[in-house]
Amino acid sequence: MGREDKTPAEIRTTDKLKIQKILGDAGYVVEMGNGSVPTVVCKRREDMSKDLAAIRKILKEQRYEGSFGVRAPRKTDELITNENNENSDVMDEIVPAAG
Repeated sequence: MGREDKTPAEIRTTDKLKIQKILGDAGYVVEMGNGSVPTVVCKRREDMSKDLAAIRKILKEQRYEGSFGVRAPRKTDELITNENNENSDVMDEIVPAAG
């Protein structure tokens, strides 16, 4: 017949992991929330509406009908990002000297 309709209770963990990988490959930062819900962490709060529309399109193409989340970055997320940027600047300075 037609495509299989799944109720939210029938969404398997493998489906969620597949979506997590697909969204990650699309360039989004994805984490699994408290209830094992794939949650996209937007880079900026202002981008949430735009990102949400793009994420819904991807999920619709994949026929994923389970729960998902989108959230703005937390202050702690920004601290980690800033630390990574500082470390990458240091590494950029070290690499040319080694070559």
